[in-house]
Amino acid sequence: MLRANDDFAPRAGTRVAVLSLAGLALLTIAVLIGTMIGPAGPQWWRVPIELVDRLPLITVDSGVSQEQWNIVWQIRMPRVVLAVLVGAMLSVAGASYQGVFRNPLVDPYLLGVAAGAGLGATLVFTLRRSTTENWLIDPLPLAAFAGGLVAVLATY
Repeated sequence: MLRANDDFAPRAGTRVAVLSLAGLALLTIAVLIGTMIGPAGPQWWRVPIELVDRLPLITVDSGVSQEQWNIVWQIRMPRVVLAVLVGAMLSVAGASYQGVFRNPLVDPYLLGVAAGAGLGATLVFTLRRSTTENWLIDPLPLAAFAGGLVAVLATY
């Protein structure tokens, strides 16, 4: 009979490593798919070949012109990188909510943050949108942030 302290029992570090590698593999696949899909530019199957061709000391003829590569590198890649960064920031925000409130079920909708941000944005739209059109800084994100912050402070 196996016990928890036997050599065959999985270790906690192994599980974290496997999950981290699986997440990294899924992220790599998502980045590749995001760079391959688009209405213009090279055919989808040429993009990974061109990415390999751009590595130092490797030469592969992918048949991608410079204009097509510019579409991939200057339009698709920033979109994909921004999506990765936004997803990482959202996960950090969710983890910090759960840590601060010491509740694994906390999310922005349960705390009222989303409703507070929506209220702040709605106030800008209804009250001052016509007078703030020519402002250098758009007050809409600031009002949404302030509404969400007020909701968090009221909840905490």
